[in-house]
Amino acid sequence: MKQGNETGGSGSRAWLWWAMALAYPAFLFLAAVRPEFGADATRAIVEMILPHLDSRQVHMVVVVLRKAGHFLGYGLFAMILANAIYSIPRGKRDRRRVVVSCLAAALIALGVAAMDEYVQSMVPHRTGARQDVALDLLGIVVGILIKAGRGF
Repeated sequence: MKQGNETGGSGSRAWLWWAMALAYPAFLFLAAVRPEFGADATRAIVEMILPHLDSRQVHMVVVVLRKAGHFLGYGLFAMILANAIYSIPRGKRDRRRVVVSCLAAALIALGVAAMDEYVQSMVPHRTGARQDVALDLLGIVVGILIKAGRGF
């Protein structure tokens, strides 16, 4: 098996990328069914850390934190997934391989986002929202653009 520039990285690095890529959706689905990861728990933490805020302000902080988590989380997940896909030994590095890795990562990440919201819609203490999938998609696109711009 070739190493280095021809394969996209060493075997141990590939395992690390794949471990992180698989850990993210596993964590998401665990968090989707646990109340301590819901908005009420976030609200309790914000109220504890920022007791001087009124109810409206607490709500705004909770919304910003949770939506930022969607955007940043899926952007990072897409970048990690692109690295994992790119680490599959497939010959020399070229622009086509980068594009295919990024597109595959974006599609898989979007599928995970949709499934996560679907799971949340079936859990009593959570709600699934199409708007969250749209925000996740925005994070995915930005993450992939950053990854493609920085290279592999």
